[in-house]
Amino acid sequence: MRLADKGRGALTAVTAAAAVLGLGGCDWIQSLWKSEPAPQAQQAPAQGKIEVAAAKPAESAKPVEPPPVDENKVLAGKVKSALGADPALKTLAIDAAASDGVVTLYGTADNKRNRDKAARVAAGVPGVKSVKNELVIVAGS
Repeated sequence: MRLADKGRGALTAVTAAAAVLGLGGCDWIQSLWKSEPAPQAQQAPAQGKIEVAAAKPAESAKPVEPPPVDENKVLAGKVKSALGADPALKTLAIDAAASDGVVTLYGTADNKRNRDKAARVAAGVPGVKSVKNELVIVAGS
């Protein structure tokens, strides 16, 4: 038996199933065409006058207030930007959090020099009162 002959029976069954489903769909569509038309609404005789609904006055729009600015998130973002701008620190996985001007550095540094440099860069950002350096030194980070 050839390989092409093996799949022919399955193909025939699939084709037959598709034809049955297709014809069943046609019967359903024809039944919709043959149904009774919906009764039409009675129209009032034309009076020669058209009435237009009056527009409601616009309600006074309240000015939308911007959401409150979280100064801690803003300060942490500035520190992260400063760390990312330094060529030696931008490849390190350093995160920053701030609370009332106190910035905490989290993550890893590849050596003590870069760990200390990250603290100095963070301390140089305007608004930073002090820095907690929680960076862990991991060789190759």
